[in-house]
Amino acid sequence: MLELCFDINTYHILKILQAENVIDSFHHIIYLYDDLSIGSLNVKNLEERITSLQALKVNYDFHKMIKNYKDMLSQIKNHRQIRIWTSSYAHEKIGFYITCYILYQFKFYDKQIYLCQSAKLHNNKYATMFLTVPDDFIDLIKKAEIIDPSQYIKFAEKLIQENAPLRLKINNEIVSVQINYFDDMILSYKKQFPNISDQDLCGDILFDYHKQNFALMRDDIILNRIKYLKNKH
Repeated sequence: MLELCFDINTYHILKILQAENVIDSFHHIIYLYDDLSIGSLNVKNLEERITSLQALKVNYDFHKMIKNYKDMLSQIKNHRQIRIWTSSYAHEKIGFYITCYILYQFKFYDKQIYLCQSAKLHNNKYATMFLTVPDDFIDLIKKAEIIDPSQYIKFAEKLIQENAPLRLKINNEIVSVQINYFDDMILSYKKQFPNISDQDLCGDILFDYHKQNFALMRDDIILNRIKYLKNKH
């Protein structure tokens, strides 16, 4: 079986669970390096995807990203059973939908896909990496449901068509937004606290966003907008 997740923290948790025999030793564990909540999705190849990410000036290792995609596709091809770990958080939920899209596009119809969603235990409040170890993971393995990936591609196609530079969890929905989405919040904070450092300002934005939406956001996206607005004003 292939264990597939969408961030390195969850990957390390799954490796620990494997070392403790919660996950069988012969399972292969992999995570998708690419954060699909940012950058263009309507691309013909990885080069176009990389160009869109470079335009956002995110902290990425593109060589690692390319190698990771090749490894992921190879592992998907070589495993009939795949267990996907996801949550309502944008980077995981979008990763799940795009993975379903990839499975459908590459005609991997013979795969048996098991879905482990943190929402089964905690509504939509927790990313997978915040679940209790090992109890929540054991419960999710027991509650895993077999899914048909083709049932999830419509939403993936919607995100691809919208092709926004940023996708966020807002009011418990994944929404495509423009890169200036946080600008008003940044400027408001800066007006209230003119001497605040960029790092503290970024932390406040991330905290407020998480508090309102039970969601995570990349700090490099926020920091780049702070620097852009500072230069503009």
